[in-house]
Amino acid sequence: METQNNFKTLTCEQVYNIWISEPELIRILDLRPRLEFEQRHIPGAHHVTPENLFTELQSLNGRLAILVTGDKSEEALLSNFKDHNEFIFMQDCQRWFETNKPLTGTAVAHQNPSPQDWKEPMATDIIFYQLFESESSTYTYLIADKTSKEAALIDPVLTTVDRDLKLVQELGLRLMYVLDTHVHADHITGAGEIRKRTQAKTGVSLDAGVNCVDIPLEDGQELTLGNKKIKVLATPGHTNTCLSFYFEGMVFTGDTLLIRGTGRTDFQQGSSERLYESVHNKLFTLPDDTQVYPGHDYRGQTHSTIELEKRHNPRLGGGKTKDDFNKIMAELKLDNPKKIHEAVPANLACGTQPGASSLHAQIVDGISEISCEELLKHLGKVRIIDVRRPEEFNNELGHVPTSELITLGPELTNFLEKGDRSEEIVFTCRSGGRSGQATAESIRLGYKKTINLAGGMIRWNELKQVIERN
Repeated sequence: METQNNFKTLTCEQVYNIWISEPELIRILDLRPRLEFEQRHIPGAHHVTPENLFTELQSLNGRLAILVTGDKSEEALLSNFKDHNEFIFMQDCQRWFETNKPLTGTAVAHQNPSPQDWKEPMATDIIFYQLFESESSTYTYLIADKTSKEAALIDPVLTTVDRDLKLVQELGLRLMYVLDTHVHADHITGAGEIRKRTQAKTGVSLDAGVNCVDIPLEDGQELTLGNKKIKVLATPGHTNTCLSFYFEGMVFTGDTLLIRGTGRTDFQQGSSERLYESVHNKLFTLPDDTQVYPGHDYRGQTHSTIELEKRHNPRLGGGKTKDDFNKIMAELKLDNPKKIHEAVPANLACGTQPGASSLHAQIVDGISEISCEELLKHLGKVRIIDVRRPEEFNNELGHVPTSELITLGPELTNFLEKGDRSEEIVFTCRSGGRSGQATAESIRLGYKKTINLAGGMIRWNELKQVIERN
């Protein structure tokens, strides 16, 4: 680590080594102009401005922020942060772009992978198992590097977690990642339960807005298993957040590409046009002998190849045009999945099933949230924790009667780590931002019934509700 202009810095190569091996340890904050960011950026990076950097640094939850800047003028704007230890600058961010490291954004979204990026199918130095859950006809995949014994599970189902973890144990593997191809509507993911038992890192699309996930994934991102890589491919269409995962000559396509079929496109922001483009621009550009492993099959088939799907898929292959595909999908008349109302909210909370609650909460961006009006009905019957700083607790906004002050940061983390995971808690703050972070953190730590107060004390005061000041 070097120091430049009173700021700590890491080289492009040092950042890349952390990003590819331990992405959960860092949060990349890109301070370049928004247009530049949208055109191309490091997968998983978040766009921020110097003005909102302080808020971002407050929400790191132990991660190290790595700042990407376009020029030295932005460093000048950050001079008042130079004594902070929460962030480090990446030296010469242009080098990332010049050395062909992974990128995402509008300017690179349609670039095809180069042939040397793909391995021969089914390498002999890997471990691979295809597992089946009969109620939803879901395939779960276990992949691992045979030498390092590092492994990942793709699309686990909550009801078969014991089976999956028993296999991991029997094979002597170290589970590194639990990955979901999308926010499922037909079953509840086992990701959260597996993380709780193994400390493996969960991953789902950044665009899904699942705040409890460890690694928000973007197109082009890579995760390592030993000396091997799982490559993330954004393949939206079935839902707007679908991903596929390429590993050693195999591609795990979730519900984007099925064997002689595709996923539906009529809910969860699905789009037949986007699905067609995802398959043709991403999946069908893979080598023909790439093995295709889908998220489901309802006819007893286990796998296919890219070549076979290009030739014989009745919806997408054999020269079908986008108009042909749109017509096929528009004419489907399908009932909603039986578990959609149960599964989607649970999967937006990493598979956490909400227990019985006295409060009527809604799921917003993956966490439970209630209005001030709803909280008022239950005042005195539910525990309220205010996560602001002490000087805010008794300021002009005051605090909700019966609420306790436990400040967001180490104090709250210590409280949550020692607390009862089944306790019903409402978190509040000034406007709902910090309390949302507190709710997300509690979910990551296994809490079942924690809820964010929408609008916080600002909304409480707007409604002219009773406040207290000690």
